[in-house]
Amino acid sequence: MALQRAEILSVICLVLAAAGLQVHACNYAASCDSESLSGTTLQASCAANNGSSVISSINLNARIGNNNGQLASCSNIGLNGASILNANCKNVNGALIQTSLDLNNCISNNNGNLQFCV
Repeated sequence: MALQRAEILSVICLVLAAAGLQVHACNYAASCDSESLSGTTLQASCAANNGSSVISSINLNARIGNNNGQLASCSNIGLNGASILNANCKNVNGALIQTSLDLNNCISNNNGNLQFCV
């Protein structure tokens, strides 16, 4: 079940990137630390406007992509460092392609709360 959720997680931003959509640099990692990935949930300690730290999480499943009517199939999904999502995804020919996405381009810190910015 966790792998299925992780597969969906990879689709969230990877399909957006593959579609060539412009993505704003949201840069949550500049004001958050202690990032972790559990299934499809990204959790981090983020700075609020008043200087306090807030434990915040965001379900990456909220942004599932559609690539010509099909969801991508990915495996070996994980977080590399603070914000790089790595995965092995099948291309249209069925070959596995190692890919990565900087979640800083999809997620921001809004007063201690992680949120999508695209």
